[in-house]
Amino acid sequence: MTDVATETLPWWHESAGFFGDLYMEADDSLKTFFEGERLLENRTEREADGVIKLCGLKPGDALVDCPSGYGRHSVALAERGLNVTGVDINTRFLGLARERAARHGVAVNFVQGDMRKLPAVGPADAVINMFYSFGFFTEEEDVQVARGFQEILRPGGKFLMHTMVTVPAFADGRIPLEERRKLRSGSTLVSRRRLNPVSRREEGIWSLLDDDGTERSLTPYDARIYTDEEFTALCREAGFSEVEVYGDWDGRPYEDSAPYLIAVATK
Repeated sequence: MTDVATETLPWWHESAGFFGDLYMEADDSLKTFFEGERLLENRTEREADGVIKLCGLKPGDALVDCPSGYGRHSVALAERGLNVTGVDINTRFLGLARERAARHGVAVNFVQGDMRKLPAVGPADAVINMFYSFGFFTEEEDVQVARGFQEILRPGGKFLMHTMVTVPAFADGRIPLEERRKLRSGSTLVSRRRLNPVSRREEGIWSLLDDDGTERSLTPYDARIYTDEEFTALCREAGFSEVEVYGDWDGRPYEDSAPYLIAVATK
């Protein structure tokens, strides 16, 4: 029987059944939309280097990673000499992130908090929101999130948002409505999704298919998918002075055929 209390929780809550052990297993795929056969560790290294490049960071700069999840970007950026604070609402992921930092021999300050109302962190030289982690809430709350990021930045500080899920990628089929990816665990991730034309939210469900045919499903999710123009407007509403939008980690300008949407807003 399904726990009624669980049914009332938002999908991103740590007890709702999406962000947990199954998510971590599904995240460790052998292939992703635009990275080909690049393993998770390789993708993390490339993303960390890209953050430093696009935000113009140097060793010793203060960075807030929100949400920090189980710490893969926070730790990689701390290894590059940044002073990193990771913020996440998920206590299980925070515990795993602290263990990850200890294994890698770096100091990261991991703090529990809701991105809509940040704990006392900052001032920061950069705030990052990585790997399709923006748009979980209402549009008004999304502006509130960006405004909170703006407030903890030093003058001239950068807010970087990174996603591979874009409206053009849905439209031209680069993001398929149903996809199967082989996972390092040996299972197969089956992802089914659609872009709701009214709410402009991606609605989807992930399932892990084992060799014996057992299917383990995560809680269905939904997230607002912003176009580059919409996200630029959102950042300006939140108080940012400038917004640059890139299509990859090398800093090429964003266009509809780009593999990513990476926005960098300046306070």
